[in-house]
Amino acid sequence: MLAAEVAASRQAQWDLLRDYIASYAERRPVRKVTVVGNAPLGPNPERVAEIDSSDLVFRMNSMALDDPSGPPCVGTKCHVLTVSRYAPVTPWMFQDYRRRAYLIPQAGYGLRYILLPQPYFWPSDLGTMPVPNAPVITRLLDQLDPDHVPNELIPTSGSISCFLAHELFPEAEMLATGFSFLDGVQQDSWRYQSGGGSPVIPAHQLDLEAALLRSWIDDGSMRMLP
Repeated sequence: MLAAEVAASRQAQWDLLRDYIASYAERRPVRKVTVVGNAPLGPNPERVAEIDSSDLVFRMNSMALDDPSGPPCVGTKCHVLTVSRYAPVTPWMFQDYRRRAYLIPQAGYGLRYILLPQPYFWPSDLGTMPVPNAPVITRLLDQLDPDHVPNELIPTSGSISCFLAHELFPEAEMLATGFSFLDGVQQDSWRYQSGGGSPVIPAHQLDLEAALLRSWIDDGSMRMLP
């Protein structure tokens, strides 16, 4: 395959992914995108107002949503969910699933039914979209570390979600919240808004991910919510 054909294939995959995700937006054109990480957040009505007024809200893995009768912490909207192969199931993971895009990084796509617990939990009519390696994951890895060793650096689902939001919709206002590694790159475990936690695997190099997100904050292309 010629280099031009490879480039065209990557661009076609990129465009397909953008159109697929945009089709789940609350409104089009997409003018406001928010990525909500899983770090525990206390009540903040202003934060929730920003999240729930977004055209697209990305979440990932051990996601949680606010109970309508509970305090406003993380909002009630989810249009895109990035799911890793080992994501635990939370009560909100399949809530209103027909109105969401479910993305699985390509490296784990063939193993998507290994998600815990076992297959019975996955709705029979729910499809997923792989996040392709060449146009997405490789580009993200190159931004994290141009000299990275293949297979030794694996981005978190949170950073994959931020990268997709930032790069697919550069014309939109981008917000983010709930990313504990911005202030804790040495952490060796995650705590979740949904409860519980899990260890940080060694291939997640949080210092690199924090540096990338901070570069977007510094250049004004992403704003962190409290």
